[in-house]
Amino acid sequence: MRHLKWGVLLCALMISGCSWFSKKTGQEPMDLESFKETAKLTEVWSAGVGNGQGVGFTQLTPAVDADKIYTVDNEGIVTALNRQNGKKLWSKNVTKDLTGWSGKLVYLFKDKDLNPGITGGISYADGLLYIGNYAGEVIALSASNGKEVWRKQVKGEISSVPQSNGQVVAVQTMNGKLFVLDAKSGADMWFFENPPPLLTLRGSAAPLVMDTAIYAGFANGRLMAFNPSNGLILWEQRMALPKGRSELDRMVDIHASPLLKDGILYVGTYQGRIAAVARGTGGNVWGIDGSTSESLAASDDKLFVSQSDGHVVAYSLTSGEQIWQNEKLLRRRLGAPQAFGDYVAVVDFEGYMHVLNQSNGELAARERVDRRGVRAPLLTDGTLLYVYGNGGSLMTFKASAKK
Repeated sequence: MRHLKWGVLLCALMISGCSWFSKKTGQEPMDLESFKETAKLTEVWSAGVGNGQGVGFTQLTPAVDADKIYTVDNEGIVTALNRQNGKKLWSKNVTKDLTGWSGKLVYLFKDKDLNPGITGGISYADGLLYIGNYAGEVIALSASNGKEVWRKQVKGEISSVPQSNGQVVAVQTMNGKLFVLDAKSGADMWFFENPPPLLTLRGSAAPLVMDTAIYAGFANGRLMAFNPSNGLILWEQRMALPKGRSELDRMVDIHASPLLKDGILYVGTYQGRIAAVARGTGGNVWGIDGSTSESLAASDDKLFVSQSDGHVVAYSLTSGEQIWQNEKLLRRRLGAPQAFGDYVAVVDFEGYMHVLNQSNGELAARERVDRRGVRAPLLTDGTLLYVYGNGGSLMTFKASAKK
């Protein structure tokens, strides 16, 4: 448990602790400056979908399927909505007795940042929704009405979204294990263990589950590909090598899911590299020094990254060459970027959503979407942007050039 405690402490200091910064050191979050907006940001609809993220470091990402969007809050309320107009279709509470007392969530630990409820987000595949919780349960629900199909206990806290290809469901736990279950029944298939280092960031990367391979990143900086049916290791690649003398300096977590585009996997590590590898072999395509703990986004020929220091950077997908860099949001603890339309959006620790031009990285619009912030990665269908605020509101936006 030592790595877990240190991971919580580190994340609190480096990612969440605004009091850590001081103007005397010059390391405070950069003040937001006014600018001429060139884009019009329009809210299409918004809806309350429960209690939101709660305390801690959860990133309860919604899931999209066809004309529906699904959310889960930290207390276990799953909500299905029409993603075009926000109309609620059904709601279901999946929380069960985790402590011997039903009806309410009870904190099992003195540290309230360790959320005992839903911690693993929600995903969709082949008519089922998958959720993970602190107690190590993987829960499968019918996407049509929220009825529970199965519930499976695994050994370890689930801190990322369970992912499925419709045949298997894979989930990673805080103790460095990858569990693979039958998607329809929850039956055990296989598991792999990769013990984490002494210090880690709070949370773990969700695996990328395809028909021919499961791609999983681990806290020691390794990216691995597995045969989905039997767990055979297809290849493994060291994405970053630890550097420095202290355990803090040597952290190289893969904290976000690999991004697959046109047969290439794109991966970011904390205090390591931003890299592209071949899907089939793990062979290196390109790699550059960089640090991120957030999901990556891509559009056309660009890869968008929120660097740990607050730089928003666009790289060439094919070469890794830097195309542009925005330095106006330094140290504002940015979430994951998301490309939509001609723009890329990112939300900071104060809940301001910044909209940048994809072509040059210049700020185009800004709006405060949630004073509690937005930890969940933004979602898009290419045109509409879906934002799940920490306070429990799901919002949909579109952007267009000002005339």
